[in-house]
Amino acid sequence: MAAQSEVLASSISHRLNSTMAKLQDVWDVVGIQENKRLERMESVKMHIERLLDQMIHEEELMKEQLEEEIKKWQRELQTLCSELHLDPYKAESSTPLQLEKELRQEVEALIQERNGRMEECAMLLKEDQALCTDLCKTPYYIPTGKVPSLQELEELKNHLLNAAKEKECRLATFLGLRHMITKLMADIDHVPDTTFEKDAVLEQEDLFFLSDGNIKSLEMLHHQLEMKKQELMATQETLKKEIGSLWSTLQIPLEQQNMCTTGSLHQVNTVLQQELEQLQQMKTKKISQIVTGIRQQLHTYWDKCFYSQKQKEEFPFLLDENFTEEVLKMHDEELVKITLYYEQHKELFDDVEKWECWWKLFLELEKKASDPNRYANRGGALLREAKEHGQLSKKLPKCLKKEDRIVCKPPLKRPLGASNTPHSKIRKTPNTSKLPDLLQRPDKKTNANVVRQPSTFNCLVASYSEFSRDFASKSNHGSGQLNSTTLHHP
Repeated sequence: MAAQSEVLASSISHRLNSTMAKLQDVWDVVGIQENKRLERMESVKMHIERLLDQMIHEEELMKEQLEEEIKKWQRELQTLCSELHLDPYKAESSTPLQLEKELRQEVEALIQERNGRMEECAMLLKEDQALCTDLCKTPYYIPTGKVPSLQELEELKNHLLNAAKEKECRLATFLGLRHMITKLMADIDHVPDTTFEKDAVLEQEDLFFLSDGNIKSLEMLHHQLEMKKQELMATQETLKKEIGSLWSTLQIPLEQQNMCTTGSLHQVNTVLQQELEQLQQMKTKKISQIVTGIRQQLHTYWDKCFYSQKQKEEFPFLLDENFTEEVLKMHDEELVKITLYYEQHKELFDDVEKWECWWKLFLELEKKASDPNRYANRGGALLREAKEHGQLSKKLPKCLKKEDRIVCKPPLKRPLGASNTPHSKIRKTPNTSKLPDLLQRPDKKTNANVVRQPSTFNCLVASYSEFSRDFASKSNHGSGQLNSTTLHHP
């Protein structure tokens, strides 16, 4: 290049000499005098010097500007390297012009990289902000206007990736919970009544914040609804069992046993509750009928066992009008107890009942015997009365007591003739409605299988024997026609 510069300089010098030679030729032809030629040559010189001075000035100015540009690029490079977290730039050019170009190009490259980082960071921060808003989390922080480093960009990308995965996971959890919650609400006929329930079930999924708190609240809501469903299912099972039990108790035909199973749990339970209430009303009515029937049976057995009114009233539930299962149970137990007692002593009670019946008939015959108008009756009536009287005289004293094998057989004999003994002198017998304890009520303090001692029954037998002797004695004393009554003890 030095040779080229010398050639170019030689060419400029040659052109200048050639130009001056042509000017001399023109001046010779024109006839320009020497002094004028000198003036003109001085003018040419001045033009050349002025042009060269201007050129030198411009080049020097260019040099100064180049130096300023180099300094500016160096400052910018230093700033960019600091912002971009890069090591200071080391130039490789040797001349100012090359250095300026190198620095300028490096600055442009770093500015492009800075802008790229800023744009990428802004886009990533926007996405991270949206995700963190949905997740109610703190977004990745980079100060506004700060050029992110490559490490910060990488951390931001990882943070964004983790947030996206977490949102996807939470969204899946939310959708699953919402589906189950919606189904549970439909099953138990629950209408969303709180703002949270409405946001979780009725709103669009992208409007629900997928925060940890909201997910936990959804899980709690699901748990509460599940517990309520379990309670309703348990209630339904209880209702079904109670209804089935009442069907069995009330003997409802199978074709009428229709259990409601369609609709939500709440709706089914409502129908089952109504069915149960209807059956309970039927049961109460049925229990009333059953208790009334048992009371009739109790009265029948009490009468068979010769209970007094006071003894009957000792049963505390006799007049209870609150027909419950407990009342029914107590009536059942009382019926079983009196039935067992009666069956254990049935033979004795039958004998007493026969004795009472015969005794009433005997009294009627005695009443007729004291009627003076009886002889006016013809047609065999007196013969029949005498025959019946004789049979009763044999039957009445035969009272068998199996516990101690005591048999009282005081036979009564009466002739066909009339007795003048007035009815008012007949010895009164004990009231048969007031029988001894053995014939009246089971002992609550003793076992039903244990049989009482027969002393009280002997008193009854003795009283009748006493009556028989007294009756026979007075009859013989009055008419002389009755045989004496004897009492035999085996």
